[in-house]
Amino acid sequence: MEPFAASQNSTGLGEATSNDRLTVPPSAFQRTAEKEHDLFVAEQAYRRFKGKAENRPWLVRSTLDPLHGVDLKPGNPLHQVIKGLLDAPVLQRMRHISQLSAGSWVFPDAVQPRFGHVLGCAYLTAQLLDDLRPRVSEGIQKQIDQYGKAVVAYALLHDLGHIAPGSHVAQWVWFPQNSDAHEIISRKIIEEDPGFRAKLEGILGRQGVNDLSAMLREDGSVPQWTWQMITGGGWNTDRGDWVLRDGHFAGVKYGDYDLAIIQKYLTITDDGQFAIEEEGVDSLESFFRARADMYRQVYGHRTCKVGEQMMIGLGRRARELFQAGYDLPADAAMVEVLRAKNVEDLSLATVLRMTEYWANYHIDAWSSCSDLTLRELSTRILTRQPFKRFPCDDERHKILLKLVTESGLDPNYFLYRMEPKPIDLAKDLRNALKVKVGGTLVPLTQHSATMEALDKVAVLKSKPFLAVPMDCFKEYREP
Repeated sequence: MEPFAASQNSTGLGEATSNDRLTVPPSAFQRTAEKEHDLFVAEQAYRRFKGKAENRPWLVRSTLDPLHGVDLKPGNPLHQVIKGLLDAPVLQRMRHISQLSAGSWVFPDAVQPRFGHVLGCAYLTAQLLDDLRPRVSEGIQKQIDQYGKAVVAYALLHDLGHIAPGSHVAQWVWFPQNSDAHEIISRKIIEEDPGFRAKLEGILGRQGVNDLSAMLREDGSVPQWTWQMITGGGWNTDRGDWVLRDGHFAGVKYGDYDLAIIQKYLTITDDGQFAIEEEGVDSLESFFRARADMYRQVYGHRTCKVGEQMMIGLGRRARELFQAGYDLPADAAMVEVLRAKNVEDLSLATVLRMTEYWANYHIDAWSSCSDLTLRELSTRILTRQPFKRFPCDDERHKILLKLVTESGLDPNYFLYRMEPKPIDLAKDLRNALKVKVGGTLVPLTQHSATMEALDKVAVLKSKPFLAVPMDCFKEYREP
């Protein structure tokens, strides 16, 4: 990454201040429509020169998957969508976006990027549509023919808008006052990147791309099942993949559930609702238990949450310094990020530059800056030094506040009172796919005693706790 030089610091990295006006150059993940066309022509010529037949199987290293064993068949139109989009730069960018942010602070192998997840989600969606075809009405079969390719594209592209560091947590790092906007940014990429738009239209057709945009908006112009299958409540192919995948890479069994049985009994009703036959409810219960366990034991692990809070503090301090005119090492994209009020203000070039490499470049630069708070947070994130946890009470808070202050650290950034966000089970269960009993759709909580019991639990709560750096205790003296 080329640094912007407004002044020089001891690291030799360029710095930018709040008075600088910069234009963010196009990202490596952007292409013009002309470049996309030239590559298409070149690929066709290459295949003829190489003697590669069009019906050659597509089982290649880049698509092998530890969960689904991705095997793309040339004659399958849904698989053609995956193969056609797989090498698009905006999709390859997903290789540089972390799936689990600070998850590897506790689970060492949980370093997987989002690329594997979106590929798995798309392949699972294609499998499901092929399995559903003989089990649904003729009218729904026609809808699968009409919308199926766009649905698979939706599954493959639904996470394009994630940014670094760490996907979801990045929204809190850079824009803590705003809600997660990665779905909005996904639409922005699809609608504003001319090269990718041209590639999509070549695979889906112009109407197919319009249908894809409608699915992203959950618009009434497309059947409900087209988006319910990917992002609807309860089980969908997005959650169906990441619960299994995150458990696999974390090295735990919490995420295991009976996917094959669920797939067998999923259906689309004649009026276009994504639902499950009553025979599949027991296996669906196993999914809800697995998902709840993943939230409690992996996503909500206290060390992971402390690591994420440190990243959030880092972003808050960087913005505070930038707005005060401090000479902060920052490239043009970071200047735009620190100047923006929300992620929707960012240019497409900046969004696409916000990868883990980009974030780590700045964290490394900030670990040598003159501001103590930013330097300490950056160093501790790079070297995995999570703050230590303590039960939350007034007496401990008073002692820890004194220790942090006497260490010369700002308690606004180095003393956390963590209140883990409750997991709203009832809300998700109310929006879950319904159970098909005969010709009637019944809410899941009315059909399953287990789901009814979870609905009554309403939310899963965790106790608040305090966290401070361990080295603050160098000042501690026994009373």
